[in-house]
Amino acid sequence: MKKKDSDLSELQQIAREKRKVQFYLRLMLGLGSSCGVMVPIEPFFMTLNELSAKEAALIEQQAKDPSEPSE
Repeated sequence: MKKKDSDLSELQQIAREKRKVQFYLRLMLGLGSSCGVMVPIEPFFMTLNELSAKEAALIEQQAKDPSEPSE
């Protein structure tokens, strides 16, 4: 049961991190458009891709693991 709980908490942590990165991406894009400057967004997308890959790997791992019998 502990493994399943740690996977869930790790998925929740990844989801929180993705929301933070998306927030800052939108903030930087809005700031850049209001000031008329180019903002480098490549690091944001690279981070989002890495987080999404980790999330997908965890979900795939959970799908492969046999479910524990319910009590």
